Amino acid sequence: MKTPDFPPDEAHRLSALDELALLDTPPEERFDRLTRLAARTLDAPIALVSLVDSNRQWFKSRHGLDAPETARDVSFCGHAILREEPLIIENALNDERFHDNPLVTGTPNIRFYAGAPLHDRHGHRVGTLCVIDRKPRSFANEDKAMLRDLANLVEREFVLGEMRDYYDERNRALNVLTEIAMDSEGDTDKRATRALEIACDYLGLETGIVSRVTDQAYTVHWHYTPEKGILANGTTVPLDRTYCSLLVSTGGQVLAIEHMAESPYNNHRCYEIFRLESYLAAPIWIDGEIFGTVNFSSRHPRNRAFSATEKMFVTLFADWIADTLYRIQHTETLNKLVTQVPGMLYQYRLWPDGHSSFPYTSPAIQDIYGAAAEEAAVDASKLIAKVHPDDLAGLRESIQQSADSLTQWQHRYRVRLKTGGWSWIEGLAQPEALPDGSILWHGYITNVDERQKIDEMKDQFISTVSHELRTPLTSISGALELILGGATGPVGDKTGQMLRIAQRNSSQLRHLIDDLLDIERLVSGNAAMEPSFQRLDDAVEAAVEEIQPMARNRDIELQLTVTTPDLHASFDNSRLTQALTNLLSNAIKFSPEGGVVEVRLSQAGTQARLEVTDQGPGVPDSFRNRIFQKFAQANSTSSRTKEGTGLGLAITRELMQAMGGDVGFDSEEGRGACFWISLPLAKPGAK
Repeated sequence: MKTPDFPPDEAHRLSALDELALLDTPPEERFDRLTRLAARTLDAPIALVSLVDSNRQWFKSRHGLDAPETARDVSFCGHAILREEPLIIENALNDERFHDNPLVTGTPNIRFYAGAPLHDRHGHRVGTLCVIDRKPRSFANEDKAMLRDLANLVEREFVLGEMRDYYDERNRALNVLTEIAMDSEGDTDKRATRALEIACDYLGLETGIVSRVTDQAYTVHWHYTPEKGILANGTTVPLDRTYCSLLVSTGGQVLAIEHMAESPYNNHRCYEIFRLESYLAAPIWIDGEIFGTVNFSSRHPRNRAFSATEKMFVTLFADWIADTLYRIQHTETLNKLVTQVPGMLYQYRLWPDGHSSFPYTSPAIQDIYGAAAEEAAVDASKLIAKVHPDDLAGLRESIQQSADSLTQWQHRYRVRLKTGGWSWIEGLAQPEALPDGSILWHGYITNVDERQKIDEMKDQFISTVSHELRTPLTSISGALELILGGATGPVGDKTGQMLRIAQRNSSQLRHLIDDLLDIERLVSGNAAMEPSFQRLDDAVEAAVEEIQPMARNRDIELQLTVTTPDLHASFDNSRLTQALTNLLSNAIKFSPEGGVVEVRLSQAGTQARLEVTDQGPGVPDSFRNRIFQKFAQANSTSSRTKEGTGLGLAITRELMQAMGGDVGFDSEEGRGACFWISLPLAKPGAK
């Protein structure tokens, strides 16, 4: 009897056999079907799918034979895998290799054998499809071809099984990664440790570490190991005492070592110290640089190579760790910045059912509301309850308006202090509509108590001064008018010139006082309004006619276009005229000599829109945010060339808001400006 030799690629062949993952598995119909077909087609009592292991041949499928395996040294298949062509033994008693083989001299009394080698997808011969008979027989070329065809079908099942196992393994890996990513219990340290434990269990390795590599130092950032006291977060060792030095030196590729003792790295210092036999690691990349590594290790060697799926797993796991660390770093940076910001940064969410919360608030919530961020994140009602009763309705209305129109929210109101008093705060936020129908605002709230007191003092001062100045100024203006009219006798040219200058300046001062009184009444809510339903085109034509003298003095042409006639709205006629006159006077002042100011009345949805467009220099970018503020002027220096109090646009805004309308502008610096006012439309005859 001749014992079969080992193929030259025996180590790779055995590794390929392990990769098939078929040894010692239960019978499968997909293989049993083929052995039955082989036995029937080739008229043989025995047919086998045989896998040749290191010291045995094991039958994945057997037809007509009870034994599940035999020793490799007496196997016929051990000889068959040494060649590509099928091995045909027509009479084993006449073959010196087998005539005294115990499988020939005893059960199952083999006389005839025909075996075709079976290959894995890489071409390694891992076993055979063979047919056996207990009597000698011949085997024609057609039979050999049929045996090869059937063997090809077995190999096809190998590939399909590998593909199925491959995708099953991929799905399992992705499911594990999903489990890790979806875990939200506990803080980041606990989640990271739990993730390493889950990953170790999946890979079948003992220890998992997330490391931080800086220069030549290796620091344990997070870790998991079942043995207590072996590792500690924050432990730092020289990089060259770790396998991670190998990964870093290769430029950050995945490093997989199944058996360190048999690898080229068996003289590494880490192996000498820790005797870690298996190791799998991937780099952690943050902002284009290696932060450190994710590495898994065990003191036991692996009996098979790390698969492509396992390498993919550790790479994706490293990406998840990188995202986690990136968020931590940026959160820490944001928190440092937030602590330096005056006031409170926040997110406020309003659900369709009306309940609300603050998903995020900076630590300054304690200073603003005297409440904890955790409490506000669940329910905002306790914070809203701290708002002054007189301000609550206005606050809720401003929030609802911002939610309905998805426009910027800005409001000033009072909240109760811990000491029992009240403090003025002001908020500004931008709304965002969410898919579930809720609205999320992003913004800030700051304490404006001192500013409010200063504003109140300033308004009171302006109101007092305005009232005190109005009476003597009226007397001065009247006296000048009488003198210039000749009531006191003839006036000389030089005296008349000086009196006219005084009259012009007193008139300008009277306009300033009127504007100051108007803005004071509007802001305080004391301005008289007598709205009624009227035609807008009549009011617009009257305002344009009223401003014509000013336009003619500056050689400016006013062009009125009514694109939608017979528009009705509810407004105070004199107040609308005042608002429109403010826009027209600004357009005339800033238009070049001989220029044109276009006035257009049109319908825009449910709104009437009145636009005033000039050919002036436009609104500077630096001035846009404060253009409707009191006393705001693009050039507020003493050298400005345009007269004005800086109150016209502020008054216009207050007037339009008081009548339920709005005001705004569109402008490109250097290309003119278009200021507009709008009012809700109403049907004629509405009450």
